[in-house]
Amino acid sequence: MPLAAPVTTTALLSTAPTLRELSTMTDFGIAHATVDDHVGPFLRLATRLTSSAPLVEIELEADEAVVEWLHPFSWDAADRGVVTPTRRLVEGDLICLHAGPYGTADAVAHRNGEPMLFPDIKEGHRYLEGAAPGPDDDHQDAAAWTLVEFAGQCAVLAWEYSGSLTIEVTVRDGRTILASRLPADTFHPTDSEDLEGPVGWVALVPGGLDKGAAALRSLVIDEVVTAPDLGGMPGDPEFPCVVANSWGVQENTSTERIIAMMDATAAIGAEVFVVDKGWERSVGDWHANDRFASGMRWLSDEARSRGMGFGVWCGFGNADPDSPVALDHPEWLASWRGMTPKLSFGNHALCLGHDPARDWILDELRRMVDEFGLTWFLHDFESIARCDRDDHTHDPGAGEHAAERAWHHILRTLQTEFPQLVLENCWNGVRPLDLAMVRSHHTTITEDHCRTHWNSLAKVGLGRYLPLDWQSAYMGADKLSPRARIAPYVIGGPWVLMDDPETWSDETRDTMAQAAAAFKRWRGPLRTATVRRPTVDFDSVQATTEDGCVLLAVSLRGEVDEVHVALGGLEGNYVLCDEWTGETHPTTLDGKGLTLPGGDGLLVSLTPES
Repeated sequence: MPLAAPVTTTALLSTAPTLRELSTMTDFGIAHATVDDHVGPFLRLATRLTSSAPLVEIELEADEAVVEWLHPFSWDAADRGVVTPTRRLVEGDLICLHAGPYGTADAVAHRNGEPMLFPDIKEGHRYLEGAAPGPDDDHQDAAAWTLVEFAGQCAVLAWEYSGSLTIEVTVRDGRTILASRLPADTFHPTDSEDLEGPVGWVALVPGGLDKGAAALRSLVIDEVVTAPDLGGMPGDPEFPCVVANSWGVQENTSTERIIAMMDATAAIGAEVFVVDKGWERSVGDWHANDRFASGMRWLSDEARSRGMGFGVWCGFGNADPDSPVALDHPEWLASWRGMTPKLSFGNHALCLGHDPARDWILDELRRMVDEFGLTWFLHDFESIARCDRDDHTHDPGAGEHAAERAWHHILRTLQTEFPQLVLENCWNGVRPLDLAMVRSHHTTITEDHCRTHWNSLAKVGLGRYLPLDWQSAYMGADKLSPRARIAPYVIGGPWVLMDDPETWSDETRDTMAQAAAAFKRWRGPLRTATVRRPTVDFDSVQATTEDGCVLLAVSLRGEVDEVHVALGGLEGNYVLCDEWTGETHPTTLDGKGLTLPGGDGLLVSLTPES
């Protein structure tokens, strides 16, 4: 099929009234993709997968630009955090962003000019042997979107695609060019058939990177995110929920231990209980093991009797080498460059791009939801495998692409057939991160350390582009006082309690109950709140609602007499409330921030006076 002729915003403005505000902005050219719709300032791009051609090329009239991207969590760069770097590009400069499940390893392989291979390092969630990209490298791992600021404007490009994808930004001949493609390393089909490509979104908005990020976040909230139907849960819960999860004791679980955890977490206000890894016979054998002789339906009923929804963990794209599915159907396992990689917890990947494997997985998931009485489904591990087998139903040169399509087919089928099932992605700390993954889930884990410091960073990094109720915040054990550990988790969610209740002191239980009550008070207004870090001296999160209310959480370590927080220039008269005690008093802000008395974990709200 011939490529579509390039189009410009000028040609579109006459037919898209909501875009008229852009008519004074510099035009930009779009080549290779076609525009088939628009939402606010965003144009929806339809693409084709044609050999060696990019998905899209976007040309900006700019001889220099500043590029922003998001580093998602990666065990291949575990100490980096979820952050948003920027880089200025001038004539001759280039940066290539690598999105997808294995983006960190892909960035290093492309930088080195080598094929990506899965290492045999037996470290579970790692796909890279060696160091992650350095801050000055031209190849970086990223979420599947980018912002480009130039001449008082910001271009935004975002993709609905969960496989490997690159976004290259370069400045040449006085122009800034954005080009996206599926890299030949993972997409080189032997069949020349022209295939439908992923959906993209592009916008040009007045202002800088902050305006571009806000526009992308509005698109996600208005167009991509679907609020879950909680009608199947007992009581009257709202989203995001307070969730209890058993991984604090890892696989040392049993029916008796789960019941004890249900009792403890229900008492402090948890609304859902999820049994994490350890209930299954093995990965790929999705039946309860001998420690759960009463079965999972019995546990679901017990959770419901305590006013809680019920969920389980599942790594549906994987199989233990000794599991029945791997032994009975070794031909379903994904193979890549002559290897059958062992990935998370030493498991193989099933190739979802192979139709028989995909269909078996979907049938197993249907059975689990029905038999177990699930209202929450948490999935993990490598579900989009790289596979180049020639005995599978997919093209051997496009196995990952076929698996990506099948992954979303499975998840969206579950959404359709079980509309009251909450789907949560937990693939090794928010993998892959793109708008299709967001569309196929109701929430995702934000990072995998599950500690206050790392979660605070992730909340602010992800919250720049995603709503606060789409960020599962896992709270594990930490060497902090109860308030210092818990305060930042009140902002955003779902809030997932993931340490062992047997270790809780009375002070911890009381603090958790107070925090759960505050979380429930604020979760509605915070859904569309903006988020920022008000001080770099301490782990802190500031959320500001659409009506100007502020919720501020600060985690303090050691003895601190007072804390100064910059509140983004807020001015006016407010009522300050200590959310722990309920004490209030008036305060006037002059744009220079707020000084608060020290403590351990501060949780303060500011409400504008009427």
